Amino acid sequence: MKLVVTVYEETCSAAIEAIRAIALPHDMVEVRAERFPSLDCAALRGATEKPILLTFRGGQTPVSALEAGIDFIDVEWPQAPEVPERTVYSHHDYEGMRDVETIMSGMWGRGCAHTKLAATPRTFAENERLLALMGRAEARPTFTTVIGMGEGGLYSRILAPFLGSELAFVAASNVAAPGQLTLARAHEIYGVPRAEKVFAIVGNPAGHSLSPVIHNALFREKKVPAAYTIASFESFDEIKDAFLRGKPCGLSVTTPFKEEAFRVQAEMGENAKRARAVNTLVNVNGTILSDNTDVDGFRALIPHASEAAVLGRGPTARAALVALEDANIPATMFTRENMHALRSFELIVNTLPPEAEVEIPPCRTYIEAAYSGAPRNVDAQKRIGGLELLHAQAVRQHELFMKVFDGS
Repeated sequence: MKLVVTVYEETCSAAIEAIRAIALPHDMVEVRAERFPSLDCAALRGATEKPILLTFRGGQTPVSALEAGIDFIDVEWPQAPEVPERTVYSHHDYEGMRDVETIMSGMWGRGCAHTKLAATPRTFAENERLLALMGRAEARPTFTTVIGMGEGGLYSRILAPFLGSELAFVAASNVAAPGQLTLARAHEIYGVPRAEKVFAIVGNPAGHSLSPVIHNALFREKKVPAAYTIASFESFDEIKDAFLRGKPCGLSVTTPFKEEAFRVQAEMGENAKRARAVNTLVNVNGTILSDNTDVDGFRALIPHASEAAVLGRGPTARAALVALEDANIPATMFTRENMHALRSFELIVNTLPPEAEVEIPPCRTYIEAAYSGAPRNVDAQKRIGGLELLHAQAVRQHELFMKVFDGS
C-alpha cells in the first residue's frame, strides 16, 4: 500500500506551497490541476522528490506533462492512454456502482502502470462487491486500486488497502473526494500489511467515528493481522447477516443500532443484560458474544459523588445508570418529560445528542457522552468528554475482539 497525498488547490503556486508543507511520510503526490488557470509542470516537479501524478478530473490530462518530469498522468476511462506505462487509468462513478466489473476488466486490458476504480457503494453488499474486485487475482495486474466514495463507501475505502489495494489517496488539507481521509488519519489507521480479520463500527451515521484510529492502533500493538473500518449504513440487518457468517467478525455498535444488537442471539454479558443494549458483538469461530462496554467506560470515568443526574433515556443513559448503581451513587434520570425539574447535581451525565438544547446547571463533574459537536457552555469543576468515554470503553471492547485470535 502506498500513501498518495492529493493536493487540491485553486492555483499551481498554491499547490506547490501545499506540496512543500506536507510533513508526514508519504509515497506519492497527486496534483489535481483542473482548477488551475495555468500550469507549470517544471515548478511542480521541483517542489518534491516524490513521484507526482497529475490529474485533470473531468478533462484530459496533457501528455506533454510527462516530458516536463511529471511521473504519471491520470487518464479517465474510456479515453485511450497514449503512454500506458506512465498512466494511472481511472474510472469514477459518483452516483453508484454501475458496471464496475465490466469496466475494471476493460481497464485492465489497457496494460497501464496503475488501474484505479472509484465508485459509490451505499450498502454493505455493494461494498463487498467493490472489494471483490481485489480478489480476482488471476485476472488483474499487480497494481490495482479500488476506492469506495461517500459515507456509505467508507467501509471499503478504509478496508481496501488492508486487502491489497495499492494506492491510498489521502488529503493534505483540502479534501478532494467524498469520504477521503487525511494523511494524518491514514497514518493512525494503517500499519498492518494485510488483514485476515475485519472489525467495524456500525451506525447511522458513523463516518465521524474515531474508533478506526483507536482499534487499528491496538491491533498493531498486538501484532495481529486485523483491520478495523467504518460501516455507516441505514440498516443494521445488512451487516448483521455478514457478521453472523464471520465477515466482519467483530462489531462496535453505535446509534441507532444498540437495541437491535441486543436482540441478536448470543452469549450475553451482564452489562448488556442490565443495560438492555449491546455495543459489542464478536463472532468467535461461530460462537456469538455480546456485551456493553459503555458500562465499563463509565465505570472507569465516574468519580465518587453523593448523587448524580443522567440526561436521556436511551441505551447510553442506561449504561451510565448501571455504572452508577455499581458505584453506589444514587441517580435520577431526566428526560423530555421532567427536564424542567433538572437542578444542580454533584455529577451530571449527559447522554443527549449534541444538537439537543438543554441548560446544564452548575455541577462538580460533568460527563458528556457524545463526542461530536461543539462543547457546551457548562459550569463544572471537571469536564469529561465523549472522546474520553470512547477510549475508556474501547479497552474492554478490544479485549473482547482479541478473543477472535485466542479463541477463549
